[in-house]
Amino acid sequence: MKRILLIAALALGALSAYAQTWDGPQWAVVNISTSFLRLKPDYESGNETQALMGTVLRVHGADRYWRLVDAPDYPDVWTTQLGLAFMDEAGKDAWVAAPKYICTTEYTHLFAEPTTTAERVCDFTMADLVRKGTESRRGWVQVFLPSGRECWARAYDVMDFEEWTRTREATQQALIATARRFLGTPYLWGGASAKHFDCSGFTQFVYRQSGIVLPRNAREQIHTGEEIPYDFDRMQPGDLIFYGTPATAKKKMVVAHVAMYLGDKKIIHSSQLVRINSLTPDGEDYYERSNPLGVRRILGHVDEPGSGIRSVAAHPWYF
Repeated sequence: MKRILLIAALALGALSAYAQTWDGPQWAVVNISTSFLRLKPDYESGNETQALMGTVLRVHGADRYWRLVDAPDYPDVWTTQLGLAFMDEAGKDAWVAAPKYICTTEYTHLFAEPTTTAERVCDFTMADLVRKGTESRRGWVQVFLPSGRECWARAYDVMDFEEWTRTREATQQALIATARRFLGTPYLWGGASAKHFDCSGFTQFVYRQSGIVLPRNAREQIHTGEEIPYDFDRMQPGDLIFYGTPATAKKKMVVAHVAMYLGDKKIIHSSQLVRINSLTPDGEDYYERSNPLGVRRILGHVDEPGSGIRSVAAHPWYF
């Protein structure tokens, strides 16, 4: 009996290690270029998704130097504390309202002074957000990390975030141009940044660069927009094609993959790396996964009630 009680106590202790209460600030903003959000507070745990610099997180648990957070599109994941700037409610609201720059270069750095010979503060990747400063010097602009640390960015690496939002082009051509820009980018489970993508992280990122916010996972994206027949005469560039296991009387549908239709019977997707495949056997690099689960059209349905699709301009994550 004592042995059973000891085992039970140890098991309870292990569970409680993942359920410690957190009495610190209830909000945090990602303070590094890309934060890995994991299933458990352990570097060996699977990476569920990523959050870019400037993303607001709700904090509600702790385990050593790990913090349990809710990302805007992914709840109950763990990340390390040094990548976060902690804030109270007022601080979080001030961050959301502050004028910002968005990084428009795929990969660059922020510096302690307005020169590339100065100390590097951190790396800085496409779609990261920083607060705008008031100074500029010979091709450099003053910026502030979410933590408040002053940095300098090269002016050609950033754009005023409100201007960026106003100038997004939600067109087939813009989507395809952005998607092709990332050909060869390596696959990473949970990847959602310009440095590495999983399949739905890729489609979400591409659409966001056109000012459209999709849900994070393929199992959610398949329920957005308008259902379109899998028909080469009906599909249009930018449509999303989903693959997986259909539902049966005993099992639910499993959505395992999403790709973007390019037109001309081809797709672009993150599968081992971002690549283009043919949907017909006689085409180059035939993608042998047949019988898609469905096709969804996103364009034309942004900000429609019930569509599951929001524009960046209308999304509370950003404004």
